[in-house]
Amino acid sequence: MGHLGYLSIKMLLLSYILSFKFDYKLVILYNTSMNWRHKSFKIFGLSLTEEKILGALEMAKSIQDISTDTDLSRTGINHALKNLIKKEIVQKLKIGKRRIYIAITPNQLVEKMQVTVDDVLLGYSDKKGARIKTSKENEFIIHVGAAEIVPAYQRIASVNKNERIKAIQHHRSWQELLEKISPAQLVDFNQSIVKNHLILDGMLNESAYESYQEEIKNNPQKNKEAIKSLEGRMADYTVFADNFFNYDSEIWLFKDTAMIINWHEEVAIEITNANMAGFLNDMFEFVKMGGRKVDHNKNLREVLETL
Repeated sequence: MGHLGYLSIKMLLLSYILSFKFDYKLVILYNTSMNWRHKSFKIFGLSLTEEKILGALEMAKSIQDISTDTDLSRTGINHALKNLIKKEIVQKLKIGKRRIYIAITPNQLVEKMQVTVDDVLLGYSDKKGARIKTSKENEFIIHVGAAEIVPAYQRIASVNKNERIKAIQHHRSWQELLEKISPAQLVDFNQSIVKNHLILDGMLNESAYESYQEEIKNNPQKNKEAIKSLEGRMADYTVFADNFFNYDSEIWLFKDTAMIINWHEEVAIEITNANMAGFLNDMFEFVKMGGRKVDHNKNLREVLETL
């Protein structure tokens, strides 16, 4: 599907959410009653019978109670309730031997619609990865390919504007990144930190600055601007021995989100989970205690000035 087609799908689905949220405010004022005939509910494909039943289910009721309130036959109600339960709009409860039914709350409906929109957008995008949402606050996304990883990183950076973030990157991972995206893309990727006023608490291997210098000497046209884009950060850097973290992977830690990237395989795991992010942050601080502090911007200036 083309980019414009994807955007039109996105706008259509988001309009459903926005129109419903407007109604939702009215719902609070009018004691949780909802107008199930509103245009925003057309997405559920409700029949007139289903709309009538939902209108009667502000409170839990039996089939007999629904029939009394709506003048619908018990057979018609039974059939409609099965459909509404399948659509997850009505819940079936059992109290002793009695079965009663109730419509989901406005909060539950908003969440259901938001999850539906997310799933549809994910299906219509060109993503190769996968997403697991374990709750409203927690999710795990696998991004495949630099074309997915870079925008995901930039999105997370923009959400965490003015925050302090942490990163561990061996130069080996940087070298892999140089091969995966263009110099212009790499500059844009690096500038996400400066643009969003992020304070970077970073860790590099101790020979990284020497490696930057060699790369500029070997191919200044390709590497100079990319390495220069690492300058000007609000940064607190620590270096560690070259034999540690000597992998094609790196880790970025934000407030409640962590991103682990393997540039060789072009795979990243985005973790939005406060507990796991906290665990990884503690690991970072423990590792940092064994490192040596350096002035990152000064070291980069020296690298650039000697050439």
